Amino acid sequence: MAFLEVKNLEITYTIGSGSLKAVDGVSFSLEKGQSLGVVGESGCGKTTIAKGLMQLLPKNGSITGGSIKIDGKEMVGLSREAMRRMRLKEIAMISQSAMNALNPVYTIGDQLVEGIMAHSSLGRKEALRRAVEVFEMVGLEEKRLKSYPHQLSGGMKQRAVIALALTLNPPLIIADEPTTALDVVVQDRILHRILKIQKEINSSMIFITHDISVVSEICEYIMVMYGGKVMEMAKTDDFFRHPYHPYSLGLQNAFPIITEEMEELISIPGSPPNLQNVLPGCRFQERCPFAEQRCRDEEPGFAEPEPGLLTACHFPERVEEFREKAAHRDTWETVRKRLIEEMKEGAAHG
Repeated sequence: MAFLEVKNLEITYTIGSGSLKAVDGVSFSLEKGQSLGVVGESGCGKTTIAKGLMQLLPKNGSITGGSIKIDGKEMVGLSREAMRRMRLKEIAMISQSAMNALNPVYTIGDQLVEGIMAHSSLGRKEALRRAVEVFEMVGLEEKRLKSYPHQLSGGMKQRAVIALALTLNPPLIIADEPTTALDVVVQDRILHRILKIQKEINSSMIFITHDISVVSEICEYIMVMYGGKVMEMAKTDDFFRHPYHPYSLGLQNAFPIITEEMEELISIPGSPPNLQNVLPGCRFQERCPFAEQRCRDEEPGFAEPEPGLLTACHFPERVEEFREKAAHRDTWETVRKRLIEEMKEGAAHG
């Protein structure tokens, strides 16, 4: 049994008189010590998965189906108190906004000590000693424990949030866009600091990002999401050598490869689907340059064209054709033109 098992997870938000299924039948697993990168455009469901695992969904959000097991223990349906006891100790989250994660009226040290004492049997002296240890782990001086959040730089605040998440050596770490607001030099240092600590304490890690180039550096596995569903899952090295799903091909076109000659990047035309609508067929079909009628009518299941690689595409056998065509701007330009025509027709009939 894997350390983390997520099966057919569904998370729904109530919006006005309707509902929006932000995560729709997502399944994945992680062994102890493994790392998974979850990638995709904004609104694809990445952060919702993180909040669902932590049981920190907003009031209008709820888990409406599926299972989440950590070390064999079912998390769905746990009471608020039982889940509170698990946070920091069994599962911890590094959020994307350090300023929002820290209380501005308490020192960093007080916040760390309070968190340690609330989730363990350590007294104040032991908790303070542990706070000093994790500060050293993330590269902060002990004197910074006496600082308030506004007295720290952006990089220091993010390191403090990482320290808070690591205080009790949780076996599962969720890092949700932890370096988005930082410059690239600080970002690189913090990413590698997270990776180093994760290996030291042998934690499993879920790293959520819109930047697939980051995943290539620090994660063993990758899961590509779109419209609340999984499009592709693979070992990271396999994914970057030969992706299968057309959406994965589009994502790779949109990010530079520093080992190759600089070429103009190709974006994916259009926008992600409105999840309040009923969506037949493949979620990506409206923006896919290779979509056929079957893609519009029938939702694809997972194919396994290579051992350990799953892709939710009807045509994995045509991947070589797709890869060749997806590398050319003209292929995606046809999608852009079609979407513009459809928008004009909709406006004319509206």
